[in-house]
Amino acid sequence: MKKVISCIALTSIILLTSFQNIFAQELKELNNSIKVETSLNNQKIQGENMGFFAGENIEGYNFIEVSEPVDKNYDGNTNVLLGYYEPVVNPNGTQPLDNYREYDRWYVYDQGITKSWSYLSNPYFIISIARGMTYEKTKSVSATITGTFSKELPDSSLPSVKKSFGLNSSGSKKVTEKITFTGPSSGFSSRDFYYQKGRHTHKVKLVQEHRSNWDGVLWKKTYYGSVGKPAIKHYSLNRK
Repeated sequence: MKKVISCIALTSIILLTSFQNIFAQELKELNNSIKVETSLNNQKIQGENMGFFAGENIEGYNFIEVSEPVDKNYDGNTNVLLGYYEPVVNPNGTQPLDNYREYDRWYVYDQGITKSWSYLSNPYFIISIARGMTYEKTKSVSATITGTFSKELPDSSLPSVKKSFGLNSSGSKKVTEKITFTGPSSGFSSRDFYYQKGRHTHKVKLVQEHRSNWDGVLWKKTYYGSVGKPAIKHYSLNRK
């Protein structure tokens, strides 16, 4: 009987010791796994532009202006990159490797003007200059004008498109035009000056890069559409 009890006690001690060793080994592996994950989250990646999520203008991102909108007519060859968003980079040129995520970056290209003065408002009177009158030679005229965007341009691209064409978040722009005044021509008693709010229609190309912060570019897609860029038109009329 004593031998049986001794065997049972010995077996229990062996089993308990084995369970303790297994638990200690699993705990050690778990701690090592946590250390590896923590180390990975603290790593830095060099030079990888993580891009701009859905083209939104949020803190932590800069708009890179490459060129201004073109002033030439569409010819089928012009393809000028206006700009794109990219994240602010740390002074040492590194960025943190955070949790995996996917996002879009939009590149905006101007392909030229397809229609000049596609919209004009009613005229606004500026000044009337009579013959022999003393007047200011030049004057700046300003007006806030809303841009337009064709339906082919995805909504998520519009913040990038607006920024590329100098528009604010609501899609409008304060345009200033400097006007030079002169007196009436011979045979006329006065000259009236006017301005109109207007827009020039530009053909645009958008390149959508779908990216991840770990893998860079996953795929690309191209869109074509148009933007009505605000502008001011001015003219004068001679009166007898």
